[in-house]
Amino acid sequence: MSEIEIDAQTLCSEYLFGHAEVEPGEHGGLLPHRLPAAARAQCDDPLFRWVEASPAGVRLRLRTAASRIELRLAITAREPSGRPVVVPRLTLRDGDSVTVLEPERYCVQVEDAQGNTTLRRSEPALLVIERAAREELLELLLPHHSLTELISLRADAELTPAPVPQLPRWIHHGSSISHCFESPSPDRAWPAQVARSMGWELRDLSLAGNAQLDPFVARFIRDTPAELITLKLGINVINGDTMRRRAFGPAVHGFIETIREGHPHTPLVVITAISCPIVERTPGPVYFEHGRFRAATRELSLDDGALTLEDTRELVGEAVLARSADPNIHLLDGLELFGHADAHLLCDDLHPDQRGYDLIAQRFIEKLPVAPRALGGPA
Repeated sequence: MSEIEIDAQTLCSEYLFGHAEVEPGEHGGLLPHRLPAAARAQCDDPLFRWVEASPAGVRLRLRTAASRIELRLAITAREPSGRPVVVPRLTLRDGDSVTVLEPERYCVQVEDAQGNTTLRRSEPALLVIERAAREELLELLLPHHSLTELISLRADAELTPAPVPQLPRWIHHGSSISHCFESPSPDRAWPAQVARSMGWELRDLSLAGNAQLDPFVARFIRDTPAELITLKLGINVINGDTMRRRAFGPAVHGFIETIREGHPHTPLVVITAISCPIVERTPGPVYFEHGRFRAATRELSLDDGALTLEDTRELVGEAVLARSADPNIHLLDGLELFGHADAHLLCDDLHPDQRGYDLIAQRFIEKLPVAPRALGGPA
């Protein structure tokens, strides 16, 4: 190996895309975040903190003719109560070739049934990439569901930061059904598939369990440049039983209004929930038992205003209809992406399996109510 080496600071400032900021990690490297510290400070929910720091859509991008590249990184995977560890993988795009890489070791955060966590520690891993010595653009997608601290990068030839792509910038915000923990590698998540197919630059704000209409998320989207914004709303409010009808409708209006303050003319597509039979007409919350999700038993007569998934589709649709004078706000029915006839592809009665995510990606491209050619790119 030559002595060409890039430290974490340079790596993140010149080669990293799709993140909001970084913070120091435990191993002398830097940990990417998808929301800024001021936003993160407004929610102390442990799941929110985990999924926000899971770098879905975050990638390293560089040009090189190196035949050997060594990336030192420290990854922490999650083992939810009653479920196996979610194995972290990275995806390397080297020109036209795609390779999925699995680190040799990683830490694991283990969660018990009461929500307590313990950490099985491991030393940082060395991810070695061996390739033909040809000048090419390389893109390395970080694990979409595991914390990833970048420490250093070494190579046996010069490394050059790739220019900022002049592609349409797409912001997508959604739930676990957009975060796609069930996908085996980051390139298989449906937003990543769409971005690759359409030639868009993705800013992925999928937050598993946490598409809760939080104002700090709306403000971040408002202040982030984009040529297309899509919002997939509804399911997390049901699953967490965090709102009733009185709160949800105004919250949807406020979320859209905040984004519109910074994007008055940007195409904005609001997507309702996909099919989820367990909560279509039954309010949440949901709970996990014996490998499946279930809706809690509720006395509806005592729960006036409790939301079902059907209710969220109605209220989201009303919020978009109220803006019918705006030609750049559109409604996309989530059932057109994944309908009741597709529910057999829900691997745990809540999340699609990979076949389901592939289907959503395909149908999203087909049914997007915005002409891709009209998006343009950065000015």
